[in-house]
Amino acid sequence: MGMTGDEGFKAATEIAKTAGKAIDASEKGARYLAETFSEAINAIAGAAADSAKGFRIRNRASVAVKTQSHLEALGLDIAFLEIEHRAAVPLIEALSLESDDGLQEMWAVYIANAVDPRQQTIGITRIITNAISKLEPEDKNALDYLFKLDLAEPRKDSIRLKPSDFGIADEALNYSLTRFVALGLFSCDNSGSVGFAAHEGHRMPCNLEIYTSIGWFRALPLLLMFKQSLTRAL
Repeated sequence: MGMTGDEGFKAATEIAKTAGKAIDASEKGARYLAETFSEAINAIAGAAADSAKGFRIRNRASVAVKTQSHLEALGLDIAFLEIEHRAAVPLIEALSLESDDGLQEMWAVYIANAVDPRQQTIGITRIITNAISKLEPEDKNALDYLFKLDLAEPRKDSIRLKPSDFGIADEALNYSLTRFVALGLFSCDNSGSVGFAAHEGHRMPCNLEIYTSIGWFRALPLLLMFKQSLTRAL
């Protein structure tokens, strides 16, 4: 569901108050994301429903509310939203264009994980920001299934999956996997060879293959980084 109704506006107002107190002008660079979220929430009531500007403002405000929820679940608050300007600008531009509720949740988890001081290996990076921005809503179904798997465990024999494992049509999975190839999450071999051979005894993480009607798709290391960035850690 999008951010509508009294409950959404009440939550937005509380976040705006908290963010306003937390933002220090002397740290404007690092606080750019928090400041932008606060401004979007404050402006949402006057955002025209049919305007491009209003569309962006509503999306920012919705992601802000979702991010606050994930921060609270991690025991954090809006004061932790410190992201360097270089990473924050493309992040804000990308999430401002996303109106799908499921993908907005993905942005929120990504941001919350990135600012969690306990997650030393996760941050806001352009490669992950770009990948999320290129996803379609239906891609989340495939990713949700993949993220349930232990991709970090080194394996000699790959995990082999087929469309029925995902519970979605072969054609729909093909579209998602083809996008994942373009994003660098998978490679594809449709030459007719049987999978990808590894050296005897070699074990590696992200050892996963998916066979569909158009070929073999093999997971690449970026998929593991993607999962770590987008999986809610509690």
